[in-house]
Amino acid sequence: MLADELFEFRPPEAPITTRSPWKVLSVEDDPTYQASLIHALNRIRVDDRPIEVLCARSAVEAARMLPEHHDIGIILLDVVMEEDDAGLRLVRTIRDVICNNQVRIVLLTGQPGMAPQPEILRQFDIDDYWCKSDLTHEHLTSVITGNLRTWERTSQLEQARQGLQLIVEASQALSKRRDLVSYTQGVLETLSGLLRVEQGGILCVLNSPAQPLSESRILAASGCFERLQNQTLAVPELDLFRPLLVQAVAQRGHLYGERYSVLCFTADEQASTYLTLVKTDRQPTPAEINLLNVFCENVSSGFANLSLYSRMSQLAYHDQLLDIPNRNSLKRSLRALRTAERQHHVLWVIQLDELNETALYFGEPFCDRVLQSVRDRLRSRLPDQLLLARTDRRSFAVLMPADTAPSLQDMLPMLAEPVIIDGGEHQISSVAALLPLSRCAHQEPEQILRLAELTVVAAKRNGQPAAEYDHTQEQQMRNRYGLLNELRQALQSQALQIVLQPKVELVSGQAVGFEALVRWQHPDGRVITPDTFIPVAETAGLISKLDMNVLQQTLSVCRDFLQQGVALPISFNTSSIDLLQPGYFDEMLAVIRQSGLPLELLELEVTESQAMVEYRSIAHQLRTLIALGMGVSIDDFGTGYSSLAHITDLAASVLKIDRTFISRLGESDDANHIVDMILRLGDRFGFQVIAEGVETEQQRQLLIEKGCRYAQGYLFSRPLPPEQALAWAQAHA
Repeated sequence: MLADELFEFRPPEAPITTRSPWKVLSVEDDPTYQASLIHALNRIRVDDRPIEVLCARSAVEAARMLPEHHDIGIILLDVVMEEDDAGLRLVRTIRDVICNNQVRIVLLTGQPGMAPQPEILRQFDIDDYWCKSDLTHEHLTSVITGNLRTWERTSQLEQARQGLQLIVEASQALSKRRDLVSYTQGVLETLSGLLRVEQGGILCVLNSPAQPLSESRILAASGCFERLQNQTLAVPELDLFRPLLVQAVAQRGHLYGERYSVLCFTADEQASTYLTLVKTDRQPTPAEINLLNVFCENVSSGFANLSLYSRMSQLAYHDQLLDIPNRNSLKRSLRALRTAERQHHVLWVIQLDELNETALYFGEPFCDRVLQSVRDRLRSRLPDQLLLARTDRRSFAVLMPADTAPSLQDMLPMLAEPVIIDGGEHQISSVAALLPLSRCAHQEPEQILRLAELTVVAAKRNGQPAAEYDHTQEQQMRNRYGLLNELRQALQSQALQIVLQPKVELVSGQAVGFEALVRWQHPDGRVITPDTFIPVAETAGLISKLDMNVLQQTLSVCRDFLQQGVALPISFNTSSIDLLQPGYFDEMLAVIRQSGLPLELLELEVTESQAMVEYRSIAHQLRTLIALGMGVSIDDFGTGYSSLAHITDLAASVLKIDRTFISRLGESDDANHIVDMILRLGDRFGFQVIAEGVETEQQRQLLIEKGCRYAQGYLFSRPLPPEQALAWAQAHA
């Protein structure tokens, strides 16, 4: 079914309003389908609000977009993209890494009958599933409307929950009586003042209606009852008063007597009941009773607030599953440490690896047991800890004194131990990071945690089970982040330009082609090398935009050269990330065909390592390009040997001898042998061979003697701006 047949396009019936649009993210590697989907979404209005569509062509690109757009309501997610499970892995990232539990995720597939099992939908927290061919305009409107309204309601509830936590924090700062014991002691003191007595009293709590009164704990005591603090009503000294307390509970009211007054505070049927017994030497006057009633109303509200505060604190600062502090509690403890105290404490962060995969295979209850087992181990092995907290779904943090904290070497055996579940041993890999707080004494708690977590990431990337925080990492991260922002701006302003390095016939020096190389001159005059900014572009998801920018500039230069009578092929580089994108080749061909240029004037250049890593995935596309007349060049050939296994059917037309071998010609027998071998391979299997990095006349002569026909390098020309390259080509025709 064609993409434009999936939807019934209708003009909007209502005028555009000024209300902010809903945001919908389409993650789709089929540009044709995505364009059709965008067209349809732009004509849907939900509650008189338009839809703004954000687009990503891969799971990696989507994962990098989401933190920048916290108000995305729906993700329309293709199941199969760069890899078969790319869609499901993106769902894990959204729910477990980014921790976005509100956004609605709707899976789409172009393969009818391939719906995931309901258990998978539940485990991965997926909200809806549709086959693309079944998603008509009416269905799309229904799906979008229902999910956007659900997202709005859940977002409002989450905002309310967060607001309540802020209220709890503010109440904690403003309240003079933060804990129940302090509050109850204050109640007794106030009652004594109101009744103008100093005989003494007790205040106890009945935690539930089913609890026997004799088990009620005395929270506060004064005067003649002071020694009963923290005991229960079962003590013999209170036998005389127990019937009064029973009567007050039964009546759910206050009792005012000549010698004793009993006040009963109960907010509702489920709440705890607080009982106060005050010893007096007379019956309270009506005025005093009125004052007591007013005060008791305030006290009841106070107990209710204390109960609410206690429950909210439990939710805000406590992990319910493991019964230990959570991330908020850890940050509060870090904030409470003075600068001088931080000098003598460290923070360990331990992350359980592949816990999500474990949940997929064995279920959430098993993972809960794993977490509980790790908690118990950390408690027993690190006894001097100041705080043990769970910081996210699969991570723990331990705040402890530096002088008793284990070293990296001491921690490794504990991390390697299996966990015991139901008597069986299970190996759960983990990675740990050690962060001495003395190295970040002035950082905010969240920043401290982030630094520790980034150290975990660095350890995993380097294949280490544990690592210690290095302050240079933070500066490197800041530099890379700054470079990323500048690169994004440079791409938007077209500040990156290509230069062309000539390829020549060795004997005559005649121009036979060019290689397009990207260059970035910073506004401050610095030239930032590709080795610096290309890894940043790949990591940040900008490499596809950069590669397409280079291709567009290459096509423009090639067109200008043709108009001036210069018909020489120009090669352009592409990244390994783009090579593995399912739709990259089709998109590239579409752009080239749109330019109207002959494919014979273009050459795709990939490094040997790129071409071999996923050879089976890209060989077919490379052969398609060659069949259409476009050149395919293997750059840096000879630096690895994986391509030799495919040499008889290598999907390429050109082999480029790496410059490291050319620079040692005449000096190294190994270099001579490798160059000879590549030249023989070229002759045997019909590849054109080009020597890179020729800088001396001696290298040129040696290559000619070996039978090499083509080369490029500084001996002939440095990379030139397009206008100079045109003049050079005309002079070396």
